[in-house]
Amino acid sequence: MTTMLPSSYAKIFDLWTKTAIRRETTVEDYRKVFASFAQFVQGKKVASISRIDILGFRDFLVADEQSPATVTRKIGVLKTLFRVARDYELLKANPADQVRIVSTARQKSRVAFSSEDLSRIFNSPIYTDNYRPIAGGQDASYWLPLLALFTGARVEELAQLLVEDIRPAEGLGWYINISDEAAHSQLKNAASRRRIPLHPTLIDCGFLDYAQSARKGRLLFPALKPNPRRKLGGYFSTFFSGYLRKRVRITDKRKVFHSFRHTFKDICRRVGIDEAVHDALTGHTAPRAGRRYGNEHYPLEPLFTAIEQFEIRNLDLSHLHTRPPSPRFPKAETRMISAYYGIVIAFCWTRGSAPASPPCLHARCHGGEASFSIPDNTVLSGTLPFAKQILVQAWIEIHREELIANWENGRADGNYFRIDPLR
Repeated sequence: MTTMLPSSYAKIFDLWTKTAIRRETTVEDYRKVFASFAQFVQGKKVASISRIDILGFRDFLVADEQSPATVTRKIGVLKTLFRVARDYELLKANPADQVRIVSTARQKSRVAFSSEDLSRIFNSPIYTDNYRPIAGGQDASYWLPLLALFTGARVEELAQLLVEDIRPAEGLGWYINISDEAAHSQLKNAASRRRIPLHPTLIDCGFLDYAQSARKGRLLFPALKPNPRRKLGGYFSTFFSGYLRKRVRITDKRKVFHSFRHTFKDICRRVGIDEAVHDALTGHTAPRAGRRYGNEHYPLEPLFTAIEQFEIRNLDLSHLHTRPPSPRFPKAETRMISAYYGIVIAFCWTRGSAPASPPCLHARCHGGEASFSIPDNTVLSGTLPFAKQILVQAWIEIHREELIANWENGRADGNYFRIDPLR
């Protein structure tokens, strides 16, 4: 149902909607925030809105115990809409400009699951009594928690997967392709487009068999129904929170489906997975512009190596296995091919068979490490000091054909030849 606005507010809102093409969910979210503000000021005419009104609304949200992030977002919505009103000379100034958000100390809104929590979840009726609730999307109620635990993916990213999104990588294994290419797909941001290798435990539990038995061209979890905002994971999230409280008896309200994502990140840090790599796995944007995490060009080899390291202590899932334990993923090895000016250049080689990714190399020096695409000489991941990066890219330009030939010839056995350094 569309949220209604008083006439003077509706005029501003209509002007804003014409400034750019936006998702329906964004438009409705802005409409709700604007309507709640209009209700707070009791329909006060827009021309009379003052900074005091914005501050009062902010304080009301804080008193309602909404998170600082939520308060910041809602004040940001007002700032955007009133900027449009100012631009069209409906207001002389933007009353929401420079309104600061008071950040109060409070508990984290979401926390990771403990080992005991995980044991209780995966020994609950869904996993022991073949319970497949309609409200939980039937098979989705079984697979989504397992997938979230071993991928760190968001609920909507998993709920909207197609059968074809479970893909093979030659010589490495299987991975999940998370994208917004399908018409129904929505992602949080550009960094969310990524590939996540399937952990051996998921294969042991029969996930690959499930995916391969599903019909091509369909959703992987067809029993999930979209909510009014067209989110396939919306109703499932509500179901799962209720299931945690009522059936699993996890009563801490900070523990919800998103807690699997926190758990995944915590385990990545504990087992020593490099921050750049676990950011690529989870689709987190990086703090430095030199890194390009979570996109489809991030090399698969380090991602598979990282998932190989991912191990959850004190959690036995053997009762869910449908096949003998999978062999562990092959380990990637680095093979140095050149060195100059404190920079070591290497190929990443996987024992057993050739990697499926396009030709790329890894450069390491004191102060950084990065991967480079050989064909187009771009940084795929990581970061180097700017001066060192220029040296690597100049060397690639000089030796591109030689590098590609070296890459192709050594893929089978890892026997790469040395290439002259930059002089």
